[in-house]
Amino acid sequence: MPLPPIIETAEKHLFSDKDKMEAAGLPAATVGHLIRLRDIYNYWISFPNKKDREIVAVLKDRYGICDSQARTDLKIVKVLLGNLEQTTKDYHRYRFIRIIERSIELAELKKDPDAMVKAADKYGKYMQLDKDDERADIIGTLVPLRLSFTDDPEVIGIKRVPNARHKIQAIKERYWTEETVDVDFEEIDARVDDIFGNNGRSGETGLFE
Repeated sequence: MPLPPIIETAEKHLFSDKDKMEAAGLPAATVGHLIRLRDIYNYWISFPNKKDREIVAVLKDRYGICDSQARTDLKIVKVLLGNLEQTTKDYHRYRFIRIIERSIELAELKKDPDAMVKAADKYGKYMQLDKDDERADIIGTLVPLRLSFTDDPEVIGIKRVPNARHKIQAIKERYWTEETVDVDFEEIDARVDDIFGNNGRSGETGLFE
């Protein structure tokens, strides 16, 4: 039985629990591969400056796989990461926050409160924690929409029919009897030419001219 495409499977189950993967019917080989990809994915996120050759070396060392398999895994992880070589603003934002967090950790280890305050200040300014939430101001001005229902057609520009309900009831009483029954639509097998002669043919004078 062929294994499912690993890229598509990884996009769905990279962070799923092993039990969930097995419940989804994934083969044991695929589950093991996904766990390996997840490990390297998280490793590269933690050390984004690592080069391709370093990631390949880590794969080979941790999992004892051959060079070609390690390079295949490298390509898969690059797809999942959005390819770190093509850095984006989102990636740089991520790196900035990681650097600040690491700076705070180091300052705490060295018991350097000044360094911690400076790092926290950078973080606060970047996250704009000193500014009011603009969205909160907008929400405060919103007025809840109150819905009301009506059967008055004039609210949508249609002129009211005087005594409409009385007229509807009068029509029902006039045309409906106990013998009135619903009938099913029945198709008839007939040709237009048979009914109207040549006048019913397209392109000639007559009924459909």
